[in-house]
Amino acid sequence: MKNEDAKTAGTPEERETPPPRKSRVKRFFTHMAIWCALFAAIFWLTPVALTLINIPELEFDLADSLKALPPGLVKNTKATAKIDISRGDGAYLIRADGRILDWAYSGLAHVKLAWRWFGVDATGGFALRIKGSRLGLTGEYAASSSGEWSADVRMPKTRLDEREQVFATLLARLKTPGVENIRFSGDAEMTAHAEQTKALGVPSWNAKVRFTGLDIACTASGNDIEIADLGAGVGAAGIGDHVDLSPIFIHTTSLSAAGFTLSKAFASIRATETALLVTEAGGTFCGGDIRLYSLFLDPAKLNAGVTIFVDGVDAGELMKHFKDFRGDATGRLYGKIPLRLKDGKTLRLSNAYLHSAPGETGSLRISDPEPIVDNLALAGIDKATRDNFASALANLSYSVLKITLTPEDDGKMALGLKIEGTATRGNTTVPVSFEVTFHGDIEELLNTGLGIMAKGS
Repeated sequence: MKNEDAKTAGTPEERETPPPRKSRVKRFFTHMAIWCALFAAIFWLTPVALTLINIPELEFDLADSLKALPPGLVKNTKATAKIDISRGDGAYLIRADGRILDWAYSGLAHVKLAWRWFGVDATGGFALRIKGSRLGLTGEYAASSSGEWSADVRMPKTRLDEREQVFATLLARLKTPGVENIRFSGDAEMTAHAEQTKALGVPSWNAKVRFTGLDIACTASGNDIEIADLGAGVGAAGIGDHVDLSPIFIHTTSLSAAGFTLSKAFASIRATETALLVTEAGGTFCGGDIRLYSLFLDPAKLNAGVTIFVDGVDAGELMKHFKDFRGDATGRLYGKIPLRLKDGKTLRLSNAYLHSAPGETGSLRISDPEPIVDNLALAGIDKATRDNFASALANLSYSVLKITLTPEDDGKMALGLKIEGTATRGNTTVPVSFEVTFHGDIEELLNTGLGIMAKGS
């Protein structure tokens, strides 16, 4: 009796016999097999499923990013993409066709996925090209489901000119009053890097564009402008909404405009929030050097004032730019030329002067002094004085030569000429000292190459 009572004593849970150990192990492995099968199905079917998805055409409105462009420069402010996904060589192949602004493009990317327990990583490369154009980009990227990513983009060295369809369209729409017949050719290349990390939390990027061997020509206000072999580097970096522009250095073999040629020209430029600062610029002019410093240029108003410093220009080359100058000159001139640009259209001289350096000498040999002497007659100088002046100019050695340009109240310019030295005729040498001022429109005083400086106030 006691044995039977012992068998039935206790709670029902205590009286239940536990399952054998082998049953518990079997159940665990059964569950694991089911989960593995589900995971394998997802792993193997997902690539197939992605290729079967019919992705609708994507469209992005870029209008807010294009507000700084001149009105009418682009007609379409959207970017579109029709995407097709396929499998090949162990990776996804993604093809995209659409339009970026006004131009059709095609792109191809390959994506390799690496599945992890709690996410997925993607790596690959891509190429994009504007249809019918030489413009295109290539690059590589890496991304993680954790939110970190990086990308490198580049445009290989590409030959550009005004006939390329993108630039041809932009030039046809660009309104540049007074500027016409724009032509250019040269090479351009670009590199860029962007990334986002967990530590930073926002995207950061940098980009560099380099131009080499760029030749530019156009006609502005009736004057031909030519730039030969220009090189320039432009860079920028950003983090979040903040952008910094790198200093820009420009150099060119020669720049010809308004009858003058500047050789070995260069400029160092910094961009501020509202203006461009030319920290230094210069080149070789008429056998000497010219420099300017700290030029602030407001792109919105195109108003600027600057002083050009002249160091050792050849007097003979410079005098050829004076109207009706016929002869030769030697010596070196130094000085400064203040200029003022108004509304990007009017260039004015202000109290400019050039002079010989103390202790340096030079010569003037004017074969036809009549145009200069005629101006003296208009100023009321008597004939005897004019004849002596003309005789002195035929063979004159100077110790002082000073040329000044001074604005007058009527908007015209006064050209001052001061000479001290000796004049030789035959075996006779006599001292010479005179100072004369010519009045009139600068176009009447200098060659038409400087005519663009005359108008406006």
